[in-house]
Amino acid sequence: MLALAICLGFLTPLTAHPADAAQSTLSNPGFETGDLTGWTPTGTAFNGSVTDDPGWGWGCCFNHEGTHHLWGFASGGDASTGTLTSEPFTLTGTGMVSALVSGGRDENQLYVALTTLDGDVLHKATGTEDEAYRRVTWDAREHLGEQLRITVVDRATGGWGHINLDDVRVGVDKPPAPGEEGLAAHWDFAEGQGTTTAERISQGADPISYVFNDAVYKPDSDPLWNAKRPEDGVLSGALLFDGYSTWVSRAASQTQLPTDGMTLQAWVAPRAFEWGDEGKPSAIVNQQDKNARRGFSLGVGRHGMWQFGVGTGDAWYETQVPKTAALAAGKWAHLTAVFAPGQGAMRLYLNGEQVAETAVPTTARLAKADVPLVIGRHNQPALINGTFAVNMFNGLIDEVKIHTSPLASTAVAAAHAKDLQTFSGGTIPQARMAMDRSRYDGDRYRPGYHFTAPNHWMNEPHAPIQVGGKYHLFYQHNSHGPYWHNIAWGHAVSEDLVHWRDLPVALAPTADSVAPDGVWSGASTLDENGVPVLLFTAGNDAQRPNQATGLARPVDPSDPDLVEWKMHPTLVTSQQADLDVGAGRKVRFGDFRDPFVWKQGDTWFQLMGSGVQTTSGTDVGGTALLYTSKNLTDWTYSGPLMVGDVAAHPKTGQVWELPTFLPIGKDDQGRERRALLVNPAFPAGPGEYSSKFTYYWVGTWDAGARRWTPDTTEPKLLDYGEHFTGPSGLVDDKGRSLVFSIAQDRRTERAHYDAGWAHNAGLPIELSMRPDGDLGIRPVAEVSRLHSGDPLLDITAPTSVAGANERLAGIKGDMLHIKLTMERGSADTFGLDVLRSPGDEERTRIFYDAPAGQFGVDRTRSGNNSSTEGDLGTHKGPLALTNGELTLDVFVDRSSIEAYANGHKSLTTRAYPFRQDSLGLRLFGDGGAVKSMTVWKMGNMTD
Repeated sequence: MLALAICLGFLTPLTAHPADAAQSTLSNPGFETGDLTGWTPTGTAFNGSVTDDPGWGWGCCFNHEGTHHLWGFASGGDASTGTLTSEPFTLTGTGMVSALVSGGRDENQLYVALTTLDGDVLHKATGTEDEAYRRVTWDAREHLGEQLRITVVDRATGGWGHINLDDVRVGVDKPPAPGEEGLAAHWDFAEGQGTTTAERISQGADPISYVFNDAVYKPDSDPLWNAKRPEDGVLSGALLFDGYSTWVSRAASQTQLPTDGMTLQAWVAPRAFEWGDEGKPSAIVNQQDKNARRGFSLGVGRHGMWQFGVGTGDAWYETQVPKTAALAAGKWAHLTAVFAPGQGAMRLYLNGEQVAETAVPTTARLAKADVPLVIGRHNQPALINGTFAVNMFNGLIDEVKIHTSPLASTAVAAAHAKDLQTFSGGTIPQARMAMDRSRYDGDRYRPGYHFTAPNHWMNEPHAPIQVGGKYHLFYQHNSHGPYWHNIAWGHAVSEDLVHWRDLPVALAPTADSVAPDGVWSGASTLDENGVPVLLFTAGNDAQRPNQATGLARPVDPSDPDLVEWKMHPTLVTSQQADLDVGAGRKVRFGDFRDPFVWKQGDTWFQLMGSGVQTTSGTDVGGTALLYTSKNLTDWTYSGPLMVGDVAAHPKTGQVWELPTFLPIGKDDQGRERRALLVNPAFPAGPGEYSSKFTYYWVGTWDAGARRWTPDTTEPKLLDYGEHFTGPSGLVDDKGRSLVFSIAQDRRTERAHYDAGWAHNAGLPIELSMRPDGDLGIRPVAEVSRLHSGDPLLDITAPTSVAGANERLAGIKGDMLHIKLTMERGSADTFGLDVLRSPGDEERTRIFYDAPAGQFGVDRTRSGNNSSTEGDLGTHKGPLALTNGELTLDVFVDRSSIEAYANGHKSLTTRAYPFRQDSLGLRLFGDGGAVKSMTVWKMGNMTD
């Protein structure tokens, strides 16, 4: 610590409390005369040492004040010795004395001191073996009114045998506030608003980076400040770091750190833990260049394992807590990290108690890293998709302190006890950091009534289950940011399928569990006692395959929200390489995911998505592997339910994900009819087909014989819009087979970053069996509960297209439900334009091509602002009219558009208009007619 601990000194940034030398009674305090006027030298160490050089020739830069400064090396290198003494001065003003000091380190032979006129040393400091100045500040208030001197001593002759001095300030610097003695820096995050936060020692304002400081798709908004609560004591009004876009930084030159001893302290409440890309922790506070073995880092790694590292230039020393001291998601913890080379140790303390210690050499010294000091973000982060810097903290941070000395265990315990006294009842407060949907208010593309994750990333909703009259929905979620990584199970609950309430994450990757690396998609069912059970894809990268089926049960089955879940300690199904998938074939080993589970009679059935290859390794197609069980934990393999043909149908993929197998009625012979829905995956390529399609087959199912007989092996598209993927489903208490899906947003990674969210669910749909045996689909009836007020338009009698358009002219909106029946008449192509600009520059066209017998969407004018697709194109598929009529249910929800036609087919698509006025509706189709049309404004899913 530069020998300052023994004399109660502390460091402050170079820019803190700028002084006017005229306020000081010290003569020539910054050597701006260009010589030693006002100073008395002895020996030769300082002859000719006043210089205006900005750098030292083999490096840069002194960062001195003014034009001149005292560079000890300039007077003959390291060999010369001597002293330099100032004229006496009277200590006035604040009683603080500070100076810029650099050069060699030798506490006994090489130093700058504040002394009495008799030569008694009151405070002293040495260099850090660095020519760049750092400011040393001494609290000399007990000597106010006395006459003192500054004395520079150089009796060192070896390497780094020189010392440098500049800008001595007397009575100008602000004294430390009570409780801030010995602090180099302190961020208390007390602002509660704004895009900067004050560092209390320097009184400098440090910027807070946050994605919506300068928002792209919504109005600007402040970083996520916690509301102030007096009962939370020192943790009142903390800053919430969102996990991908929030960090605090200050320039390297503003941060002066002790080198031979320091202490870091911070209160943190992690919301979740990162995967730990490249082995790097999520930084809490750091100023590091680990590759150069310089700087320091306090951070939290996978599963809450936190660590502290210090670089000395020639080595990087690190200490980490044991598992028993790992952080818990959602709870405040007080962390203290001590670097005490004088005692040969680095130590970690959790809530005031020591939990780890690692030996370091007594000669170890912190080597400064010439990079910004950053809170909440790693100095050298890994990148995801070339856009997202990871190794970032996700959660609350408060009371970050950097001490200029290594605190003793008693001091650490006392500091923690002092903080506890500020809390109501002396108890650490609750960490309040639920994801707030309002941060996206005003986003022109974020859906309002389709289910979205409260923040950040979601992909497929899955494992829907109805318990106690409530629908529970889970979904793939990354709470760290809008990108695929760190996947856990988000959770929401609804009483009507369309209004949803957010609940805490249900399952997350956990150390020493069956899923340490990811909790991927799965299913739900009720056990023999009617208690809900979740089956999930357990990610464990230490195994091959890294995918298997895990099981979880509610901790409290009587909780109507089923908030807390506990994983079963062992896997329930694992893929075997020798599974029998047919003669001359083998299972695609390593692809084994997304269980779908249901019960018939006393047997549970499980489908697992996988693929089949020839024994020589050629892909045959995707498959759904069938297992059975009597107790949900012991499963027997039955064989493939069905195997695809990727050669004949390339878009069906080499692997099937999310197999969903739902009843749709019985045929004339009383046989159970089911629909098998799959999400094609393409681990062998081509990527152009990924995340675009859901295929289905309809057939008969014999549970007793474990036999599925599709009507045809020809796959059929469920949705023609190329955005409906990731099916999951359940049978509810009304006997309905319901399907949930993910509506792919197909935006660029930069757009995901700027927007702060990715993807949304489609509306839940109901499956049925049509008279011709094919699959019928329609939105659930509950969507009408989203209607806001009376219809904006209601046409109940046959009307010409032109007449209907006159009535539509004043209707605008981007959250609408349109129910429309059109008669073809003599029209070849007819339908509805939505999100249309007044001059037709932009619009999304939902059409029926009568000569071709096809239903589709024309997106060539939809607008592709932020879309990955340059040419949005036209998507369509076969559909027969019903008595020459097309009946549509169209749902416009900002960028999300769904259309359901004749209860038979759907299309899900996206539009990202550039124009703010692309809000209109217009019909087209000369020769056609409008039989009926109703338009409603829609409310929000959270209303």
